Amino acid sequence: MRHIASAFVLAVVVTAAASTSAFAVSCTQQGGECRSWAAGQGAQAAMFSAKCNAEVKTCINRCKAGNKVFIGVSQGLQYPISECK
Repeated sequence: MRHIASAFVLAVVVTAAASTSAFAVSCTQQGGECRSWAAGQGAQAAMFSAKCNAEVKTCINRCKAGNKVFIGVSQGLQYPISECK
């Protein structure tokens, strides 16, 4: 029974590590992901790209204040970040 519990805990830790590694490390990196997404938005690509650029600056300021998230420019989803650069 103890081995099953240990295996379960290990599986949870590995899953958590894998899911968090998909996030960008910094505001600048998430901004790049945002611009890549924006490029595929047809006629609205330039508008979304500009919003991505603006959010990088806002994200850095927000991060320095302690709130480490990049807020998506389309639906307002929050993407966790770990560095304020």
